[in-house]
Amino acid sequence: MIRFLLLLLVAVSAAGCETDPGTSLAPASFDRAAMLAHWADDVIIPAFEDFTRDADDLQAAATSFEATPTAESLSEVRTAFATAYLGWQRLSPFMTGPGEDHRLREQLNIYPTNTARLKAGNTGSLELPSNTDVQGFPALDFLLYGTESPVEHRGTIAELSRRIHGLSSAALADWTTGGYRDAYVAASGNSATASVDRTVNDFIYWYEKYLRAGKVGIPAGVFSNGPRPELAEAPYHGGLSKQLFLEGLSAGRDFFNGEPGLADYLDALSVEREGQALSARIQSGFIAAADRASGLDADVATQVTTNNTELLQLYDALQANVILLKVDMLQALGINVDYVDADGD
Repeated sequence: MIRFLLLLLVAVSAAGCETDPGTSLAPASFDRAAMLAHWADDVIIPAFEDFTRDADDLQAAATSFEATPTAESLSEVRTAFATAYLGWQRLSPFMTGPGEDHRLREQLNIYPTNTARLKAGNTGSLELPSNTDVQGFPALDFLLYGTESPVEHRGTIAELSRRIHGLSSAALADWTTGGYRDAYVAASGNSATASVDRTVNDFIYWYEKYLRAGKVGIPAGVFSNGPRPELAEAPYHGGLSKQLFLEGLSAGRDFFNGEPGLADYLDALSVEREGQALSARIQSGFIAAADRASGLDADVATQVTTNNTELLQLYDALQANVILLKVDMLQALGINVDYVDADGD
């Protein structure tokens, strides 16, 4: 009898409490496999396909410039470079599986680049982890815009462009003909090794480290004693870095809002924060960051030197969504963080 009364009191107490927005209440009706199929077929593989086409155009333009170095061929390779760099922003959030296996982020977009080695033509073996800072888009940015004569470096420009295309093609093949897509969708469970958990963790890691910190916080001086404009993305182009940020932010927002996607998942759980749907608060966070970024200079390095306060305000807007994504959303979905945060947020 005493045991029955205790159980009854616990049940009544639980029924009378407001649901914690961080509690996972995943309904059986939410189809995680369908969400994974959407991510694979409508988001990730198309992003790989689009980027690989852009990389192929870059490779072709660089090869033409190498063979026939004219003002026209230089202009064409510069245009192809910007297009491919923007395409990379829509792919960068999705490194789960093949992207990580081929180390695409490390080999395509580590900045600042090592200008001394590039000037000397000393790139070494590009497969070595020690040579990530002499390849990819940052290296091309310097060779195409930061040197007095790109013609003198046309061989390296062509080599680096071919490598970008080769890496992307290999990762795309793993997703499609290599069978990773089916294995990815099949791993629809709820565990640290399941595809939803891995993809969401990788997405938030990208948002936190590469979008928030890399593109904004580091050049703005959030993690140092002062602003560091030389650490901005694409500093030699002089007019591309804001576009790169906005393209990445747009990719992140589209991924969150995709149907079926994370916003749907949170809505299925009826997760609220401060009386508002958590999905709506996160969407508002993406919009707030885009609004903050819209008024910035086209070149982030220039923005740092002219009015760094506006860049710091953008960082704050991005940071607000880190809390919603990394804490509230992960708790609601029952997903544990699988990476170590090194910048103390």
